[in-house]
Amino acid sequence: MKRSIALLLAVLLLLAGVPQGIFADGPAEEAVRYGYRTQTLRYTDKDNAAEGLTATLSMPYYMGSVNAVLSTRLGEAESKVMVLYVPSDKWDGDCVYGAITGQLKPYGISVLPGSDLVIGWKDMYTYGFLDIQGGLYSFDNETMIMHFTAGPGLYTGVAAIPVSSEPGDERLYEQAMREAEAAGTELEYLPVGFNFVLVLNDEMIDYFLENGRLEKISRYEWPGLKELIEGARYEIQPPEPETGMARFKVQKAYLRGQYLDLPYYLENWFDPYVAKVSSYGLMGGYRDGTFRANGQITLAECLVIASNMRDIYNGGDGTFPSGTTPWYNVYVNYAIRQGIIREGDFKDYDVPATRAEVAYIFSHALPGGVLKEINGKPRFSDVNTYTPYRSSIATLYQADLVAGYEDGTFRPDAPITRAEVCVILSNLLGE
Repeated sequence: MKRSIALLLAVLLLLAGVPQGIFADGPAEEAVRYGYRTQTLRYTDKDNAAEGLTATLSMPYYMGSVNAVLSTRLGEAESKVMVLYVPSDKWDGDCVYGAITGQLKPYGISVLPGSDLVIGWKDMYTYGFLDIQGGLYSFDNETMIMHFTAGPGLYTGVAAIPVSSEPGDERLYEQAMREAEAAGTELEYLPVGFNFVLVLNDEMIDYFLENGRLEKISRYEWPGLKELIEGARYEIQPPEPETGMARFKVQKAYLRGQYLDLPYYLENWFDPYVAKVSSYGLMGGYRDGTFRANGQITLAECLVIASNMRDIYNGGDGTFPSGTTPWYNVYVNYAIRQGIIREGDFKDYDVPATRAEVAYIFSHALPGGVLKEINGKPRFSDVNTYTPYRSSIATLYQADLVAGYEDGTFRPDAPITRAEVCVILSNLLGE
């Protein structure tokens, strides 16, 4: 099945889209805050099986679907629209990274690795179809990942995957495109994904429920969307310190020997701490199956842990979109918004974290008032008025989360090990 990207998108133009809208000046003040239940949709796309490609798709933040009937200058058409709800604090600016991921299984053909644009449509109500850049999807022979980067609104969730009928074709997409243009031929594309995806945030939902449309300039009423939203809605109870920690639960049992560098027949002083944080899902191993307890931990990795903890404490599930560049951006931005760190605190997040920096991050990982004072003021010989993050060191010491060394030092500038981080987290979780 030979299709150019233009042909695929021309078919999709039978339905118009509504990307980022112009909202009301501000949401109405409400005493009650709402959240919306979502799930991760998993779906096996077999539409291209005859051509040699199947795809197992995963789409987080899935609320449900509605059928949209839209009148366009090309006629009237109906299509299922997948609806995603991404909480406003989970966006990275106007971006939702990793909105759709897929495991590709080509057989008898080759995928030409590369990337291309996701399209969103605007100006639906004048039938002008002013196309805008809506995002990006990248692909290789095994995976596809799609990002939406133009804010809340309607996108095509279809990735046009370029393929070659020759198994073992190692050309990149751009190279194959140039060669096809030079030869006056077209590449073969196979569509993978969902025709349309409507991505909502809190502000767009509030505006829709109040005004019956998604944006000021729109007239379409989106039948079934209100019922879908109200069916997923629940009242958010303000988190309280005495109940917030109860949100931390054992996620899976820890098995001795599950990490290759911590075999079951060897005992280490840090074993119970690694076991605890692993079972709670706060830390895990690396892709090579090791834990590296005596290895260093970067500032970025610390912020992942701190952001996950704050999200869980606040009632979330500790999941964040993937695919940002660099990969830790979504966690850094969340940590800044939540007051865990301040913008400009660190210039490089890929460097090993020091003991003082970890104290600073983890002393703010949970809301104020959660850490209770158990010990008196610390008296470390190497921590004084001029020591960076000295107040954070004191906070963790007084909460009985950290201790110094036998020689009376804290060693604030020394890199911290992953095992030592496990001790802090285990003490924080308590019995």
